[in-house]
Amino acid sequence: MKLIINSALSEPPSEISCFRDVTLYAKSFIFDDVLLRCKRGTRSFYWDWLKAHGAHDFISYLLRDDELEQGFEISQKGGNVNIDRICVNNIDFIIKCISSTK
Repeated sequence: MKLIINSALSEPPSEISCFRDVTLYAKSFIFDDVLLRCKRGTRSFYWDWLKAHGAHDFISYLLRDDELEQGFEISQKGGNVNIDRICVNNIDFIIKCISSTK
């Protein structure tokens, strides 16, 4: 199974360390792959952003919006988990939600 995270959740106001923790936990314990869904033309930007901040280690692939992929999705709206940011205040909630997919 795959975890798909909307790319906007990797940038502020999300906390990059919490984003990395979610991807670490997801890839290590729950999901085969962690994918980042990006708007067309932004994949290079997000890859550079994640790499510069040490948060790329557990990302398997960067999807374009128009690429169809099935999985558990974390997004601002329309996902299995809908949040506006990944931060210390909601990381336990996110971990609990992705753990329930096991």
